[in-house]
Amino acid sequence: MPSNEPNSEFGCSDRIYAVIKINGLAQSQHLLEAIWRDPHGKDREHTRYPFVVRHDQERIWVWLKLHRPAEAALVQFMNPSAGMDEFVGEWRVQVLVDGRLIDQKKFNVIC
Repeated sequence: MPSNEPNSEFGCSDRIYAVIKINGLAQSQHLLEAIWRDPHGKDREHTRYPFVVRHDQERIWVWLKLHRPAEAALVQFMNPSAGMDEFVGEWRVQVLVDGRLIDQKKFNVIC
């Protein structure tokens, strides 16, 4: 469950939430998308979430969980950031509703 306090720094083992408050949409079916872009500009995850607006304001959250490569798991107990180097740095998440960009945020992953 996401925190009510905004955060812009996350550890490699954290679940990273984007909380989206949406208002002004017609009470019908919509599509929310979150595009998670890593520090190297590579799209790592594309979340697609169909939802129905029932109230004046909707609150939706999506999340990202980073996973280390399988070969790095063997040395994880000696080095907690093993295999996670490519995830360290400034990330971006773009949020679209019905194909229209509604917000974009930056956050940092540190290990």
